[in-house]
Amino acid sequence: MFSATASPKVSIIMTTYNGGKYVFETIESIRNQTYKNWEVIVVDDGSADNTCDIINAVKDERIHLYKAGRIGINGTLKNIGLNMTSGELIAFIDHDDLWAPEKIEKQVAALQQYGEAGFSLTGGYNFRKQWEPSEYFYNQREGIRVDNVFTSFFRSELPGFTQALMLRKKCIDVTGPFNETKSFSDVDFILKLAYHFKAVILYEPLLFRRLHDTNYIHSNWEKGHHEGIEIIQSYKNRLNRNIYRDALFRSHINFGEKYISHNQSRKAIQHFLRAWENKIFSIVPFKKMMKAIIYFFR
Repeated sequence: MFSATASPKVSIIMTTYNGGKYVFETIESIRNQTYKNWEVIVVDDGSADNTCDIINAVKDERIHLYKAGRIGINGTLKNIGLNMTSGELIAFIDHDDLWAPEKIEKQVAALQQYGEAGFSLTGGYNFRKQWEPSEYFYNQREGIRVDNVFTSFFRSELPGFTQALMLRKKCIDVTGPFNETKSFSDVDFILKLAYHFKAVILYEPLLFRRLHDTNYIHSNWEKGHHEGIEIIQSYKNRLNRNIYRDALFRSHINFGEKYISHNQSRKAIQHFLRAWENKIFSIVPFKKMMKAIIYFFR
């Protein structure tokens, strides 16, 4: 059981690289929060555009800019931010995403109400044009769940977005910081939280995740899929056998579909075969392989 403070300070970590096109909107979505006891630690990854000028032009003593130089490792940048925080609670936002005005207030209230929980995640949606949702994270858009959610991630019931996350700083004493050896360390970090602590899930859409052609995931999708499979494999001994195999099955199917979208049918078929190895009675991989073959000869 965690103790509650009346109005705990929230440290918000924002990592940025060449975010000049979007970063002002993101900062304003923080400054417009109904909850006011916060600080922002902006860790700039050696931006070559006007990102730092835009941040410095915002006159708010709660915003702190740290120029890290070009590092290019998500986990390292977030750990720099963690080491600079002074709040009891920690949240994260990317330089191109937005929050609903009540996002911080509602998560703080949830963690105060449920002292057994170590962290909270919110609902949200992806968008390309502001305020026009293209895909919601959950079909359910209201209500609260307080639970052990570790296996829910492997069932694809919860997305692993740190922009939706708020955690108690004390949890890091147990989980440790972000992994600095992988390009995509966010999911791994949230899984470590979920393994050790209960969560409060707020299904209400409070995070608005911007999609655009320069998203890091788009240019590094292969590495992201490979690391996702490695993360699942690293938890093999902590998962029920069926959950483990189902998670690998879905990952290989999704990886294969991505290869099809990039006109790489041979690699797609390889992953559909690996999916079949995990569910040998499923006909889905064979249907997917036929799809890949059709794309190859069209």
